[in-house]
This record gives sequence, structure tokens and C-alpha cells, in this order.
Amino acid sequence: MTKTSRALDEPTLELLAKGSPVLLLSADAKGRPHATYSWAIALSDKRLRIAVDRGGHTSANWQKTGQAAVQIVGQGGRNLLIDGRAKRLAPALQCEAAMEPWELAIRSVLDQSWPGVATSSLRYRWPRERAAAMRRFERGLYRELLAGA
Repeated sequence: MTKTSRALDEPTLELLAKGSPVLLLSADAKGRPHATYSWAIALSDKRLRIAVDRGGHTSANWQKTGQAAVQIVGQGGRNLLIDGRAKRLAPALQCEAAMEPWELAIRSVLDQSWPGVATSSLRYRWPRERAAAMRRFERGLYRELLAGA
């Protein structure tokens, strides 16, 4: 069962306002799909701020077309495909990973959930010896994405 809207509903906005792991989707000049994992945070029901690998395929593809999609997988029981126009923001993020901030102006939110079916949430599981440092990294990344919003 699918339902499309033009903005995030209130429960999804509340969930994504805290930040979430996401799947970023793009297509290259030949139409070949590309997917990569990252993080996003909601600024409003119509805007997401997203961390994108600097110099990666997603960044190059989004720069060429501005067409972008973000998949929310299982967070809070939601399975959403969010698409819109993406633009790269400056400056680059200062986190330890080479990442750049992007903003997605939401055009549509497609609810891809099936009644009575639950999916596992997309989440990162770090090796025990790196877990505390990576959780600090994620918190810092979300703070940077919100800065200047």
C-alpha cells in the first residue's frame, strides 16, 4: 500500500528531527543507479539536511542534476522514499570524515510500508572498540548539519 504526500507528517518530522541513518539514491549521466549510506536530519516538514561523501558518486550525480532521493528504512516503523531537489551547501563539514552538507527541498514523500509488515531499521553497528567514538561522531555530525539552518 503506498501513499504519497508533499511533506513529512508530524510523527516522521519528530523522528527525523533527531537525525537518522538513511540511504541516498542518485543516477549518473547514463541513468545508472547509485546508492550509499549516510545520515540526514529534518529541518522542517519540507527540508532535510544530509551528509554526503565529498568527491563521491552521490555528490557528483546530485551536482549534475539536482535530482535526489533519500530512503528511510524502518526508522520508527516507517519506510519512506523522499525525493526532491538537492543543493550542496558550503562550507564542507568539519567532522573527521570527508563529508559535505546538502539540503533536500522535498517534492514528495512516498510511504512504502505494507500493512502488517515490519522492516528492520537501518542502523549502524560499530565494532565495540570504536562504538563510543562513532556515536560521538554521529552526534557531532548532526550538530554540524543543524548549524546555520
